[in-house]
Amino acid sequence: MNTQPITDIMTHQVRFIDIDEDLTVAKGIMNTYEIHDLTVLENKKLVGMLSWNDIRRVEFLLDFIGQKLNERTVFKALSVEEMMTADLQSLTTGATIAEAVQVFSNASFQSLPITENGELVGIVT
Repeated sequence: MNTQPITDIMTHQVRFIDIDEDLTVAKGIMNTYEIHDLTVLENKKLVGMLSWNDIRRVEFLLDFIGQKLNERTVFKALSVEEMMTADLQSLTTGATIAEAVQVFSNASFQSLPITENGELVGIVT
């Protein structure tokens, strides 16, 4: 088992969005930084994760109904909180790579937030 600290492989510069933002802002951040997952914070605390698949679900719905609604209008109307996954797993900075492997092997997500004292400090993808 790899007992190397998770902090050795985590990305320290994590892109995040505030829970109150709309999906237009989230999509813009994801496109700008070419990322597929965006951590969601409320008062600097990790509260959820928004994935590119969440964005695509809304786009698919718009395609399905024949674009009768303007995409920008819909994306501005939906908040990050409404679309994010709130029940997510995370690890603390005291975790090991082996623990991260175990979490990933039993999950369907691609990003694992790393916290310290409840605050987001990194991410492993």
